[in-house]
Amino acid sequence: MPVYRLLYSLFGYLVFPATLLRLFWRSRQNPLISEHWQQRLGFIELSQSPRIWLHAVSVGEAIAAKPLIEALLLEYPQHKLLITNTTATGYAVTTRFFGGRVEQCYFPYDLNSIVKRFLSRSMPALFIVMETEIWPNLLHHCKQRRIPTLIANARLSERSTKKYSKVLPLITATLGKVLMIACRNEQDANNFKMLGATSKQLEVVGNIKFDVDIKVTNNSHLSLRDHLGERCKIWVAASTHRGEDEIILGCFSALKKQHDNLVLVLVPRHPERFNEVFDLCTSSFQTQRRSSNIPFYKNFEIILGDSIGEMDYWYASADIVFLGGSFSNTGGHNPLEASVYGTPVVTGPTIFNFEDVYEVLCEAKVAWLEKTPTDLIKRLNLLLNMSEVDTSKLNVRTKKILENNRGVTGKLLELSHQAINSN
Repeated sequence: MPVYRLLYSLFGYLVFPATLLRLFWRSRQNPLISEHWQQRLGFIELSQSPRIWLHAVSVGEAIAAKPLIEALLLEYPQHKLLITNTTATGYAVTTRFFGGRVEQCYFPYDLNSIVKRFLSRSMPALFIVMETEIWPNLLHHCKQRRIPTLIANARLSERSTKKYSKVLPLITATLGKVLMIACRNEQDANNFKMLGATSKQLEVVGNIKFDVDIKVTNNSHLSLRDHLGERCKIWVAASTHRGEDEIILGCFSALKKQHDNLVLVLVPRHPERFNEVFDLCTSSFQTQRRSSNIPFYKNFEIILGDSIGEMDYWYASADIVFLGGSFSNTGGHNPLEASVYGTPVVTGPTIFNFEDVYEVLCEAKVAWLEKTPTDLIKRLNLLLNMSEVDTSKLNVRTKKILENNRGVTGKLLELSHQAINSN
């Protein structure tokens, strides 16, 4: 065993007891974490069958992997599809998306004995890793067992590159075990090269997150506009979290002084907060609840979107969308669900769940990240003052950006086919 992997493995065994203690400590706050904990030790029960293994560490990766998983299920009906997650939330999302259509378990700890047990019981014909997970022992044993590995939607920031560079011999040797690395862009590919990946391994395919199937409603726009009138400007503040509603209402109050025709549609992320947010709104504004099931009246300033499964209804009607979870420490929400309608999107500073998507949208000037509520007001004011011609151009540009970035699933499926037939 090379000295760097030996040291890495010894360190892993030394900290392993602490890792288990941390797992059970965290499970006191979230019991889901302790469910199926034996799977993390490689104790899984799977039938003998041709199998493809895909790893999506958490929620963001599970969402991103959805179109690829659906494609693999169609393309390889003779194979079982095993999905692993590291976090309990990622596990729950995978279960919700796919249920019994896939096999599911937790990702094994990267210790030699655990990894060998896991691979002996799963025996995959292909291992696909979503985004960037570099596990020296796992990838070594995959290579040893002639299991081809594909890193899909691979991303590597400058910060991560610097971090990995501190143990460069270990990382270079580990990347050498990977058959293919399908990167989001040239910068990611260059960062992988800095860590020792070869041009033969690297392929720039784009970002699969743009392939997420998003339902587009064709007549919702007319429905809300018929009630409010074409003169109204509609600002949708979607998926807000606790503490953000006050920020939005403060911005709305400031904007109303210049745009008396502005209507706010406020949609809290969690249903248990609907009543709380309604009371907050009615303390200062005329507010109507969606759940009242009566026509929307023009004299109402705020519509509370206290319904489930109607985000497309609001997005299709919006002139501007703000996405919550970005002035809290939640990491933001998916801007593509609004951008698919050609609508400009504004967000707060905390967007780590969708940073790569915002990077593309912000560069094209169809989405904006604002650091403070004051900055948010300025940006919204600029967008509200846009002419019809500029608004139309922005709408077309948004849809073009989305279309230009689609099609990654097909490329990853082709690379998966090449990998599975490489032996």
